[in-house]
Amino acid sequence: MAVGGAKLALLLIHILSVAGNGYSSSQDNDHGGDDHEHRKKLISSLKSGFVIGYVFSSVSIITIFMSYCVPWARLIKRKGNEVTMKTPMMTSLMERQEKKRKEANVQNSELEKLVIRTSFAALNIATRSFDQDNVIGVGRMGTMYRAAHRYDLFTAVKRLHDSQPLGKQFRSELTILAKFRHMNIIPLLGFCIESGERLLVYKYMPNGNLHDWLHPVKCNAEKLDWHVRVKIAIGVARGLAWLHDFNNFLIVHLDICSRSILLDKYFVPKISNFGGAMHRRSNDKGLIASSKIGEVELIKQDVYRFGILLLELIAVHDPDHNTLEENLFERIAHLSSSSSGLYNAVDKSLLGQGFDGEILHFLKIASSCIHPVLDQRPTMLQAFQTLMVLREGEREIHRKP
Repeated sequence: MAVGGAKLALLLIHILSVAGNGYSSSQDNDHGGDDHEHRKKLISSLKSGFVIGYVFSSVSIITIFMSYCVPWARLIKRKGNEVTMKTPMMTSLMERQEKKRKEANVQNSELEKLVIRTSFAALNIATRSFDQDNVIGVGRMGTMYRAAHRYDLFTAVKRLHDSQPLGKQFRSELTILAKFRHMNIIPLLGFCIESGERLLVYKYMPNGNLHDWLHPVKCNAEKLDWHVRVKIAIGVARGLAWLHDFNNFLIVHLDICSRSILLDKYFVPKISNFGGAMHRRSNDKGLIASSKIGEVELIKQDVYRFGILLLELIAVHDPDHNTLEENLFERIAHLSSSSSGLYNAVDKSLLGQGFDGEILHFLKIASSCIHPVLDQRPTMLQAFQTLMVLREGEREIHRKP
């Protein structure tokens, strides 16, 4: 821009010089003698002063314009002679984006030390181009596909929906599952971040999710027996207790439900769907993710949702059809004290099998977990220990998750 201004100034000088010479010549032709000579010198002096003043004024104006009007924007040439304006606001935005990109690359490099990063092409082949026939579930965060690999090995691939807010959920789930491993948490095997695609690769769970077992579409579908239901309840309680009381971290899930519980071939429950989870180090003041709700309230939310899951396991409560839970605690308390009410509410396949006493005890644990007063709800460690009493007797009460 400065070079252009200098060229413009030189052009003005040249034009004015030519104009001045022309003016001088015309004067010479009209007059002669001493008066003419005196007048010529006077005009020449005036002309020189005019030219110099005009040039310097023009250069000054250009300089001022360049100094005050141009610095707010820079012209940047791109391919194809395209010119775009780069303002300070754009520069700041680009710098922030670049900073975020570098931070994401650092995080990805750290995560690659914990879990395998795979290519989109490999997952595309394994799912047969994400064929609809391979869909095993659709959730708020994405679609789950069954992926086939060599040697008859299978994985589950979650392909995130194309939505910007889901980026935080993806990062949360990836970070938690990459760092923390437990027998009752879904194993994360890999991830993919490529060309706008975000995918997570899990160990395949052949028995699907708990919700489909408790609420089958077919009337004659196979039902879970009592021992399996207790096994699932204990496993979920163990996993949540471990998340809440892990050595240096507190992790709250906040989305415990039958759909987020996956079952392996032995019906061992695996907690999944950590996209909305929050976590912090034990020496931090609060949860890393911002929340207007206190830490204790968040923990007790997990306990409450676990209580709802227990009720669902014995068919007393169906979250899909019972959205109003204001009087749920009173209703469950009434069922616990009424054998006839219990008989009408519990899954009929569980009654008359010699487990009625255990079912009643199970119901009382669920009731304590959904108590309207937060302080009256147990911790997940206490709920786990109580369930272990139900399953294995008093000698297991001090077993750690």
